[in-house]
Amino acid sequence: MKSNYHFNRNQLFALASLILLSPIMRLFPSAAADNAHQAAALSAPAAIPVMLIYIYFITHLMDARHEGEGLAELSLRFLGEKAGKAALFIMSAWLLLYGGFILRAGADRLISTIYPYSTPPFFIVSMGIICIIAALGSARTIVRTAKILLPFVFGLIIFILIFSFFSISKENLLPITIDDTLPVLKSSLAAVDVLSAIIYFICFFAAFMPKKEHSFRDYSLWTCLMVLLISSLCIAVVGNFGAELTSNLVWPFFSLVRNLIFFNSLERIEALAVSLWIFPDFMLVSMLIYSAQHCLRLALGENIPIYNGEKLFSMEKKRWVIPLCGVLTIICGSLIAPSAAILDLWSKRIIPVINFIFAFLFIPGIYFYGKAKKKL
Repeated sequence: MKSNYHFNRNQLFALASLILLSPIMRLFPSAAADNAHQAAALSAPAAIPVMLIYIYFITHLMDARHEGEGLAELSLRFLGEKAGKAALFIMSAWLLLYGGFILRAGADRLISTIYPYSTPPFFIVSMGIICIIAALGSARTIVRTAKILLPFVFGLIIFILIFSFFSISKENLLPITIDDTLPVLKSSLAAVDVLSAIIYFICFFAAFMPKKEHSFRDYSLWTCLMVLLISSLCIAVVGNFGAELTSNLVWPFFSLVRNLIFFNSLERIEALAVSLWIFPDFMLVSMLIYSAQHCLRLALGENIPIYNGEKLFSMEKKRWVIPLCGVLTIICGSLIAPSAAILDLWSKRIIPVINFIFAFLFIPGIYFYGKAKKKL
């Protein structure tokens, strides 16, 4: 592998921070308010103990990798030829399914907020094609693009949060009592869901990083910062709208943006905010397609299925798998939820359940099998 296709942990965390915004805006703070009501802001902090345990596991797992290995290569080595390839096919199927879901959810957000007379296929296909082109390049390009975009997107979030705090009503956030403990713990599952997913997603890119780049301390710090972000969003939205209204809003953050007035003159920047959220969707789907095709090419016998300077549309070294994965993602996005009600079911039930199976059963199963076979 050419060294100029490597990147470091800080760049990878920039990608992780950006792509996390896509599921956060879909699930928070409506899901937290639905369960924990005025205590919604405590949902994400309640997830920290579970996430620290998971981070300890995932960093310990990635410490076992060899130089040039990511989660896909490590899984193949741990499980052996037959079981390893089967696991890679399963991983790629999940990544493409999740990518299709993100395309569908992103289309729903655009239609619900600024394009009410549009239909999902246009947004799904157009975004999917752009993501295919990104996946045909190098993983480093995806990571560096995320690092460039991150300040703009996070700058807008901070700008909105600052102004939203001026109109918070404390009656919407208090009182919080001991009776809120169980609802808060229940709502913390949504935070565990999105944080755990992003953490193991970025492990597929570990092949492009030095072996010692996985640190429990750094992953934990990143998680705590993201928890702070989620809690701030909950405080801003629930503090302005109240828990009952928040739980009934489809995209509460963008509803908050719609109702804010800046400097007594600037208002209705919702279109700008929604448009900027195309970037987290784009980066997440591009990463998922790249990771899925990496798994598939590895399972099909390509020993080093990485971009190494090939022409962008070259199909050598089984690169035909990349557009195939992109097309499958677009098909998933087009078929996954024909109505808003079904999309809500996928968002709150089906996708979280599959993710929990992967994060807490499938990947640990690979680890413990490799440990039993003394391949650590």
